[in-house]
Amino acid sequence: MLLLAHNRLLVQTLAALQTLVTCLVLLLALPACEPLYDPQDFDRERALLFRRSALVPAPTPAAVPQLKVMAWNVKYGAGRIPFWFDCWGDRVQMSKAEVTANLQALADLIAEYDPDILIAEEIELNSRRSAYLDQVRFLLENTNLNYAAYVESWDSQYVASEGLGRVNMGNAIFSRYPIVQAERIRQADRTDQDALTAAFYLKRAVGRAVVAVTPTQQLAVYAVHAEAYDNDGTKQKQIKQIQELLTAESLPWLAGGDWNELPPVALRLQDFPDERTTAVCSADFAQPPYTPAILQPYFDQFSPYLPLSRYGTTQAEQARYFTHSVLGPDERNEQGEAGDWNRTLDYLFAGAGGSWVSGYSDVLQRAGQAIGNPQGPILKADPLRLSDHTPIVGLWQFPGGAP
Repeated sequence: MLLLAHNRLLVQTLAALQTLVTCLVLLLALPACEPLYDPQDFDRERALLFRRSALVPAPTPAAVPQLKVMAWNVKYGAGRIPFWFDCWGDRVQMSKAEVTANLQALADLIAEYDPDILIAEEIELNSRRSAYLDQVRFLLENTNLNYAAYVESWDSQYVASEGLGRVNMGNAIFSRYPIVQAERIRQADRTDQDALTAAFYLKRAVGRAVVAVTPTQQLAVYAVHAEAYDNDGTKQKQIKQIQELLTAESLPWLAGGDWNELPPVALRLQDFPDERTTAVCSADFAQPPYTPAILQPYFDQFSPYLPLSRYGTTQAEQARYFTHSVLGPDERNEQGEAGDWNRTLDYLFAGAGGSWVSGYSDVLQRAGQAIGNPQGPILKADPLRLSDHTPIVGLWQFPGGAP
């Protein structure tokens, strides 16, 4: 046992030294003006803005505008490719053909719903694993969305883990209507990592964009992606910070994204069917226990696209609103079951005054379902094959009109 422990410690030490040597080599090789990683030396700063090369005419809003809203964690255009940190696969990077095909499938589904506002998480600009494609630009040019704001949350020149390499990933807010201002707002960092790991790890940030729907009506849109793997309460701090930001917002607002947290009424809190009993990836990617009570103030203070009463009181009822699954339909878990949606982590919220139009909020889980309401068009794309999260949608109305 002592020999095994010694060998394990030796392997861990050698791995840490290899990482350190790699970083030192990069430090010497890279231009001095370009840091190895995002140092997060800001509280708020401007976000990158994008514009479609040829604008698509947007519908003329009514006196009290209604906006079709979608939020979707798009898994950096990886579709259902099993990456190593999912703990089920060993992939680290994709070919340009794979990424392009996956992005086109995402764009096709987005075009089916044809949102006025799209909030996308885990989207990349210049990452080795996604063949260095500009995914924000791709979605702009292949949908009816005209403007975008990109809010990076992971910017490292080289990530040594599994040879991941260059990473630039974040969240994006897309709009048919002009984005007149955009910023990223720093979130609390994890404190449970060694200094080297922390330096090259994700730096979570909230995105905020101001959309000019009409010359006199502006809307603040927030993009959210909270921490998933911390063991020090960072996610809870981030969720509380987001709540405070939304409470202080003076404009009508929408917030959407991946909170990485279950709804307060969730029946299943652990032992999900896509979790492994034998780890094949680092313990850094083990999901800590969920704490769904942290989201209760959101449902109490804000307007959710789905009220808690919609989730139901049985596992079968709640399954209709699940938004996440690590495994896709062509993969099997350790019990031989095909992957399927098994928990809810994604939400849309709005501030006081505006309202979600009844009957139009939905979770787009499967091909063949009606989009948004029972009379809506039938979804052709299969969301279960396009990402490890579903798109969620709602029809939001500006303050001043009856829902």
